[in-house]
Amino acid sequence: MAGAVAGGLFNAFAFAGAGYLFKIFDKNGYAKEAHRHNLAMENLTAEREKYLEEVTARRNRIAQLKSELAKANRDINATNKALELIRRINELTRKAMPRKPQLSNHYKPSLEMEEYMAIFGLITGGVVGEAAYLMI
Repeated sequence: MAGAVAGGLFNAFAFAGAGYLFKIFDKNGYAKEAHRHNLAMENLTAEREKYLEEVTARRNRIAQLKSELAKANRDINATNKALELIRRINELTRKAMPRKPQLSNHYKPSLEMEEYMAIFGLITGGVVGEAAYLMI
């Protein structure tokens, strides 16, 4: 930064000094040289403005693309998460359902209890059947 400032100051003094000498020795030549210098400065200014516009546009485009990339990465991560959840769901649905626990898996009634259950079932069935017959 300091080098750029020092270089700019040196160039300004050098041009001013050279212009002063040129003006002393050749009055008409100085006017032409000053005109050429002014045109060059205008061209340089226009070129710098164009350069800054291009650099700014390029930086903006890079920032926009980086933003789009970050969004795409979020979308990819969301998609990957969704696919992982689908895989887990499919994995669980493909497995057979566990058997529902039943009393018969843990208890077997004695023969005497089975006889009483059968008698009770017959009596209950008869009562229900008789009630249904009477209702009709």
